Amino acid sequence: MFQTLHRLRRPLLTLLSALSLSLALALPALACTVTGPPSAGNAATIATSISNGHAFTKHGNEFVKGVVIAGLAFPDPTIATKSAFGVFLQPIISSGGTNKALSSNRHAFWDSATGTVVIFNPGAGDCGTAFRPTNGQAYYTALK
Repeated sequence: MFQTLHRLRRPLLTLLSALSLSLALALPALACTVTGPPSAGNAATIATSISNGHAFTKHGNEFVKGVVIAGLAFPDPTIATKSAFGVFLQPIISSGGTNKALSSNRHAFWDSATGTVVIFNPGAGDCGTAFRPTNGQAYYTALK
């Protein structure tokens, strides 16, 4: 048994090395493709990237009509798909409303009508996140 495991060790290590190299080569392709600051011109790309990343999977249940977070019921119709989430996020990013630059080239947007914060992070593979923080605008205000 030991000899069999010993003989398998080298091919297994070779395979793991090859997989590691393949993953390392693939990772740059997962990076956010938006360069420079967010603008009306790239808002759709940012919104689509965020909606297709972890944000909708993790926070989609916050965007259901009537769900109360930080004392505010979500006023819009329920957002049921990643695509619809991207459509919802785009005007928040492009409107020029409440927004601010953050550290590490990030940028935050606040939508008071829905209690939604959008954080654009060009260093994240999915370009950032969007959610309805439990402490509402105080969360946005505290972002640095």
